Amino acid sequence: MKWRLIEQNEYNAAMNMAVDHAIYESVANGRENPTIRFYKWADCSVSIGAYQDPKEISLDACKKHGIGIVRRMTGGRAVYHDKADFTYSVIAPIRIFNYSIGNAYREICSSMTDALNELGIKAAIENKNDIVVDNKKISGNASKAMDKGVYLQHGTLVYDIDFDIMSKILNVSRDLIREKVTSVLQHKKVTQKKVYDALKNNFTANKDFKTEEISKYELMRADDLAKIKYSTIMLPTGTLLKNKGACYVERGS
Repeated sequence: MKWRLIEQNEYNAAMNMAVDHAIYESVANGRENPTIRFYKWADCSVSIGAYQDPKEISLDACKKHGIGIVRRMTGGRAVYHDKADFTYSVIAPIRIFNYSIGNAYREICSSMTDALNELGIKAAIENKNDIVVDNKKISGNASKAMDKGVYLQHGTLVYDIDFDIMSKILNVSRDLIREKVTSVLQHKKVTQKKVYDALKNNFTANKDFKTEEISKYELMRADDLAKIKYSTIMLPTGTLLKNKGACYVERGS
């Protein structure tokens, strides 16, 4: 199976989710190979789960601090995305993972733990989609089985932590964040480049891949999706909203 690697780039919150969506459509329609994408956030942002109640985050604090807000296509809890943090997406036919979401989580999250271990940070997978170091969460991951048998998983790696802003945005105490969350820099003083190289090496290990740009079609489609779908966190009237909490201080789906 041939893979496509899209090197790290940065967009605003709406565009980041729109690009993942556009890539999913390309893979589902056979226009592009299964894709591994790395990306950054142009501005500090927060993403909430597909049906999460936005009242679980502080909308006032987001407005005050210029924090972008976007609703993911995947489920799960609210995630604070610092500009220094790393984000990936893997979009591929589920058959690659023997038609098993559990296998997909295990294989993809193992790429993250292998990268951390390469950096000298001993990491482990818990609850299928949490990655922890010294019993503190360093990475959250979420997935969705999409149409046409395509699997989408994206996740984060905390490089550094701004305890003040994270607590304000996610409506949790600084003490709880210090107790539950960790970062790369709390364990190893390594550069962004070294972390990124470790991620690339391990996500592409044993894969036949080619480094490519996001296609012009995908960018055009993403631009439309950012405007019509991801520019609002509102859901249709009557949608049942869920209380999910904050990703980094909670574990499990």
